[in-house]
Amino acid sequence: MARSGPWLLCLWLGLLLSCGAPLSSEELPSKRRPSIRVTYEDGQPAAGASVRVNDVEQGPTDSDGRLELTLPSGPFRIELSVTGQDGSFTRAFQDQDGDAPEGWDDVPIHLPRPVRLLEPLEVTTTRVQLQWQRSHERSFREYRVYGHRNASALDDSNSVLLFVGTDNAQTRFTVGDTYFGGTPFVTAHQDLHFRVYVQKDDGSLSGSNILHVKTPAWANEDLFTRRYTLEPERNFAGTLPIRGVAHDGSALWLLYHEESGGGVNLHRLTLARLDPQTLAVLQSWSFLDNRRPRGLTWDGTSLWLYLEANGHKLVRFNPTTGARDFEFVAGSAATSLAWSGTHLLLSAYGPSASVTWVHPVTGAITDSWPSPFNQRALLGAGGIAHREGETWLASPVDATIVIIGEAGAHIGVATSPHAFASMAFLGDRLVGVTHESQVHVLRIEP
Repeated sequence: MARSGPWLLCLWLGLLLSCGAPLSSEELPSKRRPSIRVTYEDGQPAAGASVRVNDVEQGPTDSDGRLELTLPSGPFRIELSVTGQDGSFTRAFQDQDGDAPEGWDDVPIHLPRPVRLLEPLEVTTTRVQLQWQRSHERSFREYRVYGHRNASALDDSNSVLLFVGTDNAQTRFTVGDTYFGGTPFVTAHQDLHFRVYVQKDDGSLSGSNILHVKTPAWANEDLFTRRYTLEPERNFAGTLPIRGVAHDGSALWLLYHEESGGGVNLHRLTLARLDPQTLAVLQSWSFLDNRRPRGLTWDGTSLWLYLEANGHKLVRFNPTTGARDFEFVAGSAATSLAWSGTHLLLSAYGPSASVTWVHPVTGAITDSWPSPFNQRALLGAGGIAHREGETWLASPVDATIVIIGEAGAHIGVATSPHAFASMAFLGDRLVGVTHESQVHVLRIEP
C-alpha cells in the first residue's frame, strides 16, 4: 500500500497534463433556447399569443410579445395565434429549415390584425347589408365573408362563402340573392351568423368577431291590424287519426282516416258528427277510397272533402244521407280546406305556396293569394279556417298562425299553444286539430 502512493500520484499528474485543465461552468455546452418576438404589423406587441412548435405548445407570449422557445433539431414549423373574447382570431405560420436564425429578437414575426364586423346597415326579410372595418395590412390579399343559418359556431368549413373581395377599401356587402340548400339564405324570422376573414399574401389569416343578425318576423309587421292570443278551454283525443274538422253551426264534424289493410291500397274514411259539449256521436258514415283525405269543410248545406293520390279531387257529401253527390278535379295540391262563404279555400302546397280560391260549381280557380309563410321559405301551410274578413292559416312546422285579409294582404297573427293540421271556427272559439289528432277548443282573445 505504501508503494502505491507515488504511482497514483504520477498517474493523476499524467492525466492532468494529457487532458488539460478542467472546463469552467461557463464553458460547458448547453441547449440553446432562442426567444421569439411577436407583433402586429403596426408594431404593437401581440401579448398572450399562443405559440406552438411542430404542434407542441410552448406557452403564451408576455406583455411585450416575447417568449423563449425550446426548438427541436432539424426543420420545424412555428404556429402563432391569438383568439379574442369576441370570437375574433388571428393566425400565422413560419417554417424553418433548422435552428432559429440569429436575431429573432430584433426581427419580429407579424400577425395580421383582425377586422371587426359592425352593426348591419339594413336588415329585412330578404336582405342584410353588412359592413366591417377596413384592413390596413400591407400585404393584404382578400376579404372573405362567410355566413351560417342558425349555427353560431361558424368557421370556413361549415358555412357558406358569400363574398370574396380583393379591394381592401370595399367594406360593405349585401346578402340577398344567395341560396343555401335550395332555399334563400335570408328569410323572415331567421337567425343568421356572419364572419369576415382577412388573408395576406404570406397565407396568414385573421377572422373577425361573429355577428348575429335576427331578421324581422314578417315583412309588413308594422301594418298589422289583427293580433290575437288563443287561450285553451278544453281538449280531447280522436278515436282514430283525424284529417279534417268542420262546424255546421251546431255540431262538429270530424274526418277520421284509417288504413283498410289487405293488398289493395284503400283507405277507410269516416265522417262523424259530434255534439261539441258532450262529444256524443250524432251521425256517422264510413266508406272506402283509394285517395288520402287532407281537409274537411262545411259550405252551409254540404260537407266538402279534399282527397289526393294520383291526382287531387274535391268531393261534396250530403250530410243527411252520407251520399257522395258531386266531385271535380282540384287544380293544385293542398294540405287543408276551408269555406269562404262563396268559394272553397285550399291551402296549396309547393315552393310558392298560396291560398287558392276554387268555385264550388265549376271547379275553376278564381283567385290565388301568396302564403305569408313563403317569407320563411316554408312549403305550404297547415290548417286553414275562414270567418268574415279573416282567413287563418297555420304554419306547417310550428304554432304560428297568420291572418290574411279580404284582399289577400297579410294583416295579422295569432299566438297559438299548438301547431294545427286542421282548423275550424266554432262561434267565437277556434277548434284546432294537431298532427297527433288532439282536438283543442280555444278562446280567441285580442
